[in-house]
Amino acid sequence: MYYKIIKCFEVFSMQESAYVTPEEAGTYFNINVETMRRLCREHKIPGARKIGGQWRIPRSFLSTDANTVQKMAEDEEKK
Repeated sequence: MYYKIIKCFEVFSMQESAYVTPEEAGTYFNINVETMRRLCREHKIPGARKIGGQWRIPRSFLSTDANTVQKMAEDEEKK
């Protein structure tokens, strides 16, 4: 039984999360983390949601063109 629990844990921990943090997305797109959070708050990132009080961004958003995301960030910083 102990072996089954360990195997379940290994499989669970190997699964890739469907969401990334604003820090991870900011690093990926080279954008300030606070700007990423602001984009989440203002619903500029499709599918972004708060989970446990923390913003989470769908991993699929990382496939968005970097120039598009940079433009969104520049527009936000001008405000």
